[in-house]
Amino acid sequence: MTETLVIRLRAPEDAPASWLIVDANGARSGNVQSGPIADALALAQARRTVVVLPASDVTLARPDLPPVRGAARIAQAIPFALEEHLASELENLHFAIGHRDAASSAMPVAIVARATLERWQAMWDAAGIRPDAAYAESSLIPSAPNASVLVLDAGTLHVSRPDQSAYALDTESLQTAFELALGEQTEAGEHVTLYASTADYEAHKETIEGLRARTATLQVKLLPDGTLPLLAAQVPVARPINLLQGAYAAPTSFGSQLPQWRLPAALAVATLVVFLGAQGFKLWQLHQAEKQLDAQIAATFNQILPGQPIVDPRAQIQGVLARAGGGNGALLPAMSLLAQAIARAPATRVEAISFRAGVLELHLVAPNVEALDGIKQAMSRDGATVELQSANPRDKLVEGRLQVRLGAA
Repeated sequence: MTETLVIRLRAPEDAPASWLIVDANGARSGNVQSGPIADALALAQARRTVVVLPASDVTLARPDLPPVRGAARIAQAIPFALEEHLASELENLHFAIGHRDAASSAMPVAIVARATLERWQAMWDAAGIRPDAAYAESSLIPSAPNASVLVLDAGTLHVSRPDQSAYALDTESLQTAFELALGEQTEAGEHVTLYASTADYEAHKETIEGLRARTATLQVKLLPDGTLPLLAAQVPVARPINLLQGAYAAPTSFGSQLPQWRLPAALAVATLVVFLGAQGFKLWQLHQAEKQLDAQIAATFNQILPGQPIVDPRAQIQGVLARAGGGNGALLPAMSLLAQAIARAPATRVEAISFRAGVLELHLVAPNVEALDGIKQAMSRDGATVELQSANPRDKLVEGRLQVRLGAA
């Protein structure tokens, strides 16, 4: 899946959700939409889906951990490493683990109350949406190696400083929030980038522009469509912590995509059944044709060599003829013509056969003269000249003698 549907949920339960589609590079596709989360269900089909949870519900931390091998041991160690900094009981919290840099002992962790995560989970389950990941807003705030990034968003100030976990501050007093984020006196040479919606910038323009006197540089970037496009652009390129771990892990990709593959799978199975049925019927037809051919070979063999067991009809007939002086290599084509002709007149039998000097003499008994003539006509091809030398009645049958000359007439 090259596209991702990013759904942002807000802290108030009655607040509408908003969503946006981005490609593998984070570039947006279409406009920001908002409404009940169930309205995004159609767009979630055949796309990777992530939900973005309010920063106020999730705490990001980076505790220092000694080298520990194994995800299970890390998961056991993290709660106790953070216990002194948490107000809630550990059993009431869910800890999601991020990716630790090889050169750092700090382990990125996202903490959320189990009751809160389960409330959000019940909301998207009721809408029929099965997200592949859930991220905190703070984990999608852009970062810069030598600058602080601030995002002013409808009563919340998101703060991302180099080598620190992002966090959010209430902006009931924006001036106080700026002082908490940057300190009363910023460090010399500190650079700040501030993102804000057009409405937030106009509402707090004087306070925002006042930061220029306290920073080395201040870049103000307006967000005409709100904060969601900024957050969504970070989904493919950032390394946010997926909250859906452990007991809250998303279903496997196969299980989550199974419903949409049911129809194609059923069509594929039906096509396979039809193909196998057709092949089976063709094999049955070939088997029946083989049985008919075996029967014709056996009938011809019994007429030529009555009472002899059938082992290798071609070799047996060739051996008999060779012993009779018919070792010429041209004999087998003539015998093939005879077998085909006899197959067309099953009531005719061969009583005697001889082959000398390229001439095949046949003594046949047929039900009538027409049958003998039919055999003569059937064998008169491929350079063979057939002559009916005699036809005499015998016990309501006709005894005939045919002479077959091989090669040109």
